[in-house]
Amino acid sequence: MKHIIPFFLMLFVLTGCLKNEVTLDYTGIQPVMLIPNANWPPKGFTSPLTDSVAGTTRLNLYARVSYEKPLDKNVLVKFTLDNALVDAYNNKWGTAYRLLPANCYQSGALEVTIPAGTQQAVIPITVLPANIDPQYDYILPFTILSAEGSTIASNFKSMIFTLKGQ
Repeated sequence: MKHIIPFFLMLFVLTGCLKNEVTLDYTGIQPVMLIPNANWPPKGFTSPLTDSVAGTTRLNLYARVSYEKPLDKNVLVKFTLDNALVDAYNNKWGTAYRLLPANCYQSGALEVTIPAGTQQAVIPITVLPANIDPQYDYILPFTILSAEGSTIASNFKSMIFTLKGQ
């Protein structure tokens, strides 16, 4: 026991003298385009979406520049209706969601410009409940297709809205 105490004392004294200075260099970081509330692919231990738009008639599809500050130029972001996500979602969760028919929602062009000096813009999508067949469950999946001069985040580029039949 006499030898253990001096050993630990020396260990603490000698390691306290190490000086590791970390220099962070962020000069090579570029802006990244993402959907801030993206939910596909699922992250970690999650459960399937039950009804992400219950009672809602307006959905917001966001585009955001993730960077230290707003950009000094406009950025055009284009989205696409991603049919492949319907099968991916159904296979992942063992569900039978259908793609929401085009007559059940309205949206303008699936593109939005994030103005210079801001970091986010939104595309409003109006759901038309009267046109939805209540015996089915539906998915409305979107993915960022392109963003002028920006990298698209691979893990925050898709958004799935789910609608459960009543």
